[in-house]
Amino acid sequence: MTNIIKKRDFLVTFEYYSPVMKNCYHCNNPCEEEIVFDQKTFCCEGCRTVYEILSSNKLDGYYTLNENPGVRTESARGGKYNYLDLDDIKSKLLLFSEEGISKVRLSLPQIHCSSCLWLLERLHKLNPGVISSQVNFVDKEAEITFKDQEVSLKQLAELLSAIGYPPDISLSAYDEEKTKKRNNRLIIQIGIAGFCFGNIMLLSFPEYLGIDESFKDFQNTFNYLNLALSIPVLVFGARDYIVSSFKALRSKQVNIDVPITLGIFALYIRSLYEVISGTGAGYFDSFAGLIFFLLIGKWFQQQTYTAINFERDYKSYFPIATSRKNGEEEEIVPLKQIKVGDRLIIRNNELIPADALLVEGSGRIDYSFVSGESTPISKKIGDKIFAGGRQTGATLEIEVIKDVENSYLTRLWNNPVFHRKKKFAGISDNISKYFTLLILLISLIAGIVWLQIDASRAPFIITSILIVACPCAIALSVPFTFGNVIRQLGRRALYLRSTEVIEPINEVTDVIFDKTGTLTLSDQVNVSWEGEALTNDQLNAVYSITYQSAHPLSRSISNFLSNRATKVDVSELSELPGKGISAKIGDQQIRVGSASWLNVSSDTLQTRVFVELNGIVLGSFVFGNSYRKGLKELFEQMNSRFKLHVLSGDNDSEKERLVEMFGSNVDMQFNQSPEDKLSYISNLQDQGKTVMMLGDGLNDAGALKQADVGIAVVDDVYAFSPSSDAIMDGKKIDQLLHYLNYSAFGIKVVWLSYGFSILYNSIGMYFALTGQLTPLVAAILMPLSSISVVLLVTLLTTLKARSLN
Repeated sequence: MTNIIKKRDFLVTFEYYSPVMKNCYHCNNPCEEEIVFDQKTFCCEGCRTVYEILSSNKLDGYYTLNENPGVRTESARGGKYNYLDLDDIKSKLLLFSEEGISKVRLSLPQIHCSSCLWLLERLHKLNPGVISSQVNFVDKEAEITFKDQEVSLKQLAELLSAIGYPPDISLSAYDEEKTKKRNNRLIIQIGIAGFCFGNIMLLSFPEYLGIDESFKDFQNTFNYLNLALSIPVLVFGARDYIVSSFKALRSKQVNIDVPITLGIFALYIRSLYEVISGTGAGYFDSFAGLIFFLLIGKWFQQQTYTAINFERDYKSYFPIATSRKNGEEEEIVPLKQIKVGDRLIIRNNELIPADALLVEGSGRIDYSFVSGESTPISKKIGDKIFAGGRQTGATLEIEVIKDVENSYLTRLWNNPVFHRKKKFAGISDNISKYFTLLILLISLIAGIVWLQIDASRAPFIITSILIVACPCAIALSVPFTFGNVIRQLGRRALYLRSTEVIEPINEVTDVIFDKTGTLTLSDQVNVSWEGEALTNDQLNAVYSITYQSAHPLSRSISNFLSNRATKVDVSELSELPGKGISAKIGDQQIRVGSASWLNVSSDTLQTRVFVELNGIVLGSFVFGNSYRKGLKELFEQMNSRFKLHVLSGDNDSEKERLVEMFGSNVDMQFNQSPEDKLSYISNLQDQGKTVMMLGDGLNDAGALKQADVGIAVVDDVYAFSPSSDAIMDGKKIDQLLHYLNYSAFGIKVVWLSYGFSILYNSIGMYFALTGQLTPLVAAILMPLSSISVVLLVTLLTTLKARSLN
C-alpha cells in the first residue's frame, strides 16, 4: 500500500512493505512504517526531517563519515522549551552574554560518533545566528556561541532537537548549592553478580560432588535454577560490556570490550546448550564468577585511578593569582582563596577571573577569549563583568559575585587553536586497535585447534584468551604517565597547559630567552631618575599611569614611586607591547616608554624608560638589572644540548654580562620589537628547528604563540596567557634543564610501559593457549594488568620527581 501526501513543495511517500523491513537511512533502525523521500527510506517523520535539513544545507556529508551516524529523533512537544525564554532561567544557563553575543554549554547525550561531532560543529551552517560550536565528545557536551538577537536560547534548543540532539537541560546542574548524586550503579551490579555467583556455586554441589545418574532429575532442577540465576548476571551485570561492544561494532570499530563480550557469549551459549539439551550442567558458576570479578576489577581500577588521579586540580595549584584589596593595601593571592564579596584590582591587559560587578573605574573589556569578538565593550560602575574578559584600559576595582570556576578558565587556556599534534596518543589508539584484532584472530585459531583436541575445553580456551589479553593497559600508559608528569612539574612551579605539551618539549632544538622579566628580577631592580625634577603633580601622573600596567618595568617604576606619589584618575589609556603606555590625566597627555617610540636620541648603554608630558620629554628612569641566580650554571649545561638565543627589546648595554653567562656562541639580538621576535622564531622553524621561547606573557605573547613551546616566566603576579603552553615561576628558572630532562624521562616511561604490557599479555596468552588458565582466573588477571601499568608509571615518575628541587 502506498500513500502520497503533499507537504510544502515536495512529495512524501509512505510505503508499507511486508514481510521484509528496510532500515532507516538516517538512524538504521528497522522501519515499521516506511517513509520514502529523495529515493531514501526513513522510519519516521523526525528522521526524514533531519535528512531534509542536512541535505538542503549541503551537509549530507554527515552520512559518509559513519555507516550509522544518526539517532532517531522525537519531535519536541509544542512549547517544550518555552521556559528558556525566561530571564532567570537564561541567567543560570548562559556562561556569557554581552552586546548581543551569548555562550551556553549544553549536555547532548545523543552524541555517539564522529558524524555527531562533524555535524554539531557546523551548526552555523544550519542557522547563521550561531557563531561557533565546540564539542566535548567525552563529556557529550557542546559550548555554543550565538547571536541572541538572531537566535534565542529556546530556538537553539529546538534546532538541536530537530536534528536529533535534544539538549538535556537540568537546572540543578547549574545550581551551585546542589551536589551531584553519587552513581552507585557499579556497586549494585557487583552486589547482584556476587549474590547470583554465590548461589550458583551453592546450587552446583551435585556437579561438584559427582552425584550419580539416579539423581539426574534432581540435578536438572538445580541446573535450571542456575540458568535462572545467570539471567540477571547477563542482562544487568554484563550489560555495560555488551552495549559498549555493540556500539563499537555498529560504528565499525573494535574496542577492548569486544573480545570480552565474545568470551562472555562463548561461555554462556555453551552452558545454555548443555542445560537445555541435558548433556551437562554448563559453566554458569564460571560465567557468574567471570562477570563478578570483571566488575570487582572495574571497581578496583576506579579506586586506583581516583587515588592517583592525574587530573589537575586547578583550584589547588593552577598558577593564576590576582591582586585583592585588603583595606587600603593590595595583596597577591591565588585564585583558590578568592571568595564572593572580595574586591579585586584588575590592571590593563589582566584577565578577569570571576563574574563580578564593577565598583570603581571605567571598563573596556575584551571578550575575545570567550566569544571571539575582540572589540572592547564599555562598562560603567554597577555593570556586570563576565569571567574570561580582559581589561584594556585603566585599572579597575571589581567585586566578585560568583566563585572562581577554574575549569572555565582552563577551557579558555585549552582552546583548540592552541592544541599540539599528539603522536603518542595515536600510537596508543593504534596499538590497542590492532592488538584487539590480533587477539580475535588468535582466539579463532585456538578455538579451531582445540575443537580437534578436546571440544569440551574449547569454550574455556577461547574465553580465557579473549579475557586475559586486554589492551586497556596500553591505552592507559600515556594519560597516566604524562598526567603524573604535569602534576609533579606543577608542584614544582612549572605549570603545563596540558599533556600535549610534553611531546614538543622533548623535540626542542633551540631555546630562546627574553631578557627583561625573564632573566632579570622584576622586584630587585635599581631604579633612578635622570632629568628635570618632577613636580608632585608630575610624580602623581607618572605613578598613576605606570600603576595601570603589568609590564615588569612599569611595575618597577610604580613601586619606586609608591611612597612619594598618589594615584589620580587616568583616561584614554593605551598600552603598546614593546613600546610603552599612554594616557590622559586631566588635560595633560602623558607617555611613558622606549626611546624609539618617543623619538628620543639615546646612545646610553643602560636600560631606560622615558617620560613625555604634552610632547616634551622630561627625562628617563634608569634601571640597573639584577639577574636571577644560577643562570650561568644553567646555560653551561644547556649549551651542550641546545642552541641558545637571546632576544631583547632593550639595547645591548649588558651584552658583555650576558656573554659572560651564556658564552660567546649564543646568538643575541637587541632592540627587538614583538614583531621582530615572532619573525626570528618563524625563520628558525623554517630551517626545521623546534623552538622553545621563554618570555613574559604580555610583550612576548606573539612569540610565545609562534614557538613550538611557549613558556611565560612570571614572578609575584601570575600571568594567564592563552598564548603560552606553560607558566613558570621565575624563581625556578635555574631548574629548567632538570624539568626538561624529567619530561624526557616521561617519554621513556611510556615506552617502558608498552613493553611491560606486551610482556604481561604474552605470558597470560601462553597459559591461556595451553589450557592452563581458566576464565575465572583470567577475569582476575585482566584488571591487574591495567592496575600494574598505572602503578608502575606513577611510581617511576613520582620517584624520579623526587630528584627535582
